[in-house]
Amino acid sequence: MLKWVAHSFLALAVAAAATLLSQPQASAQTTVWRFSRWVPPTHPLSKEVFEVWAKNVEQATHGRVTVQFVSALGNPPSHFDLVKDGVADVGMSVNSYTANRFVLSEGMELPFLAPNGMSGCIAYWKTYEKFFVKADEYKGVHLLGIWVHGPGQIFTREKKINTIADLDHLKMRVPGGVVNEIAKRLNTVPVFAPASQAYDVLSKGVADGIFFPTESIYNFKLGPVIKQGLEIPGGLYRLAMYIVVNQAKWDALSPADKKAIDSVSGEEIAKLAGAMWDKADADGKAGLLKLGTEFHVADAAMVKDLHAKLDPMTAEWIAKAKEKGVDGKAALDYFIAQVKANEK
Repeated sequence: MLKWVAHSFLALAVAAAATLLSQPQASAQTTVWRFSRWVPPTHPLSKEVFEVWAKNVEQATHGRVTVQFVSALGNPPSHFDLVKDGVADVGMSVNSYTANRFVLSEGMELPFLAPNGMSGCIAYWKTYEKFFVKADEYKGVHLLGIWVHGPGQIFTREKKINTIADLDHLKMRVPGGVVNEIAKRLNTVPVFAPASQAYDVLSKGVADGIFFPTESIYNFKLGPVIKQGLEIPGGLYRLAMYIVVNQAKWDALSPADKKAIDSVSGEEIAKLAGAMWDKADADGKAGLLKLGTEFHVADAAMVKDLHAKLDPMTAEWIAKAKEKGVDGKAALDYFIAQVKANEK
């Protein structure tokens, strides 16, 4: 009897020890990335891009890497450095929020280049891979994905815009970068503010209008303060955005998990973003029409005037790209070709 009890006790002890030993090993095999998210959780970018990508990462790595969303650990412009410094593991932001850091993405933001989100997103990723990687503008972090939003348009609180002259001295919210330059060349007064602050600057009269894609007017709940929307064929601009992970966190992964995450990132993120923007632009316009926003398309005369004012920006960007060691004209020609190949 005692011998049986002893054997039973020993068996239980061995089993318990095995369980205890297995627990730290299991947790050590699971990596949790904290994603600092400043875009509202209800925004389509959060729901249809970030959260879908996070699920894809978990599935691709068979649960070895998971993404945990946390409230923003800093303001939108700070997110590159938050990730670089390890305050956040993963983050996203808008390239133009940090002046002069991302020169090459400005070429993809130039006026009139892409009629929808999908064509612009895929073209941007392919252009980055072919022309921009060597410039290493994301040094200090690991780039997971880049994309552009749908065509940026001109929205105003009250004034209907029919000609370039109608824009004179209007105070327009801008995100910086190329859009800031567009605002100046159109003789408006740029008012910088991240997207998350757009409602405040418009509702308080700090700005008379905003350069924004249609979906953002709706999803950032600007409809009540926006009465007029002017659509520019090909878009007045499109903002470049990125998602990055801390370099040390990336380096700590196994080659298999890196490969798995790469398979659902890069162009796959661009496709998620492109599909989301196009649907959100259509849904946003429908929602804004119900709220009373009036839309019209710029006529041929205004488009011609816009080209006269803004086309010189292309040569200027090509010169800046050359300083980065990039053939800007070849990159832009390739981007345009990819847009046409992916238009739907």
